[in-house]
Amino acid sequence: MSAFRGEGGGTELTIRLSVDASQSRSYRMLLAGDSVLADLRELEDEHQGAVAGAALGGRLVALYFAAAWSADCDDFTAQLRGVAAAHGDDLAVVLVSLDHHPADMARMMAGTGWLGVPWREHARRRALAERMHVSATDLPHLVVLDGHTHHVVSAAARSELERRPLTCVREWKKSRAGLSWWRRAQPWASGCLASLALWYLALFVLAPAYLRE
Repeated sequence: MSAFRGEGGGTELTIRLSVDASQSRSYRMLLAGDSVLADLRELEDEHQGAVAGAALGGRLVALYFAAAWSADCDDFTAQLRGVAAAHGDDLAVVLVSLDHHPADMARMMAGTGWLGVPWREHARRRALAERMHVSATDLPHLVVLDGHTHHVVSAAARSELERRPLTCVREWKKSRAGLSWWRRAQPWASGCLASLALWYLALFVLAPAYLRE
């Protein structure tokens, strides 16, 4: 767990990036601005109708790796449906099915209003799972991304939703704001650190050496 907190104007900015060691490479790629959302140019709705990825807009995007044969997915899917229905303006769920039959994927999406990676896109679904290091033993798995920047907002979204179903979306939105704030501040912070390093070098290294001469 890595956290950054900043306070200003009464607003607390919190970044929660829970990154499992085995997944760190994939998440570092996403944090740097990977193309995972750009890869979701073609999606489908619960009626198998084609939907452009642009329909995700700038909302939080929850990539949901699941399968109908997993008993754990049954319970969590019900929870996710409730949260997604209550926050439709802020959260878009994209199902990445690991099922063995298209009818199972269709049953999981029925009545949810979610989008999904089309069943025919086997390679794309498999690539997304591999990219996130998601296997059959990890289901259900939920990763929340920023629809604007494509950066990871939460890599441990399943546990966060299970623990705090009433506040998790608000926390993810705060985390997104924190990430945006930090990314805007990074160039300024880097410049300040570089200037301090030069002053330190001049005052405590170069100047004493010059005076000794």
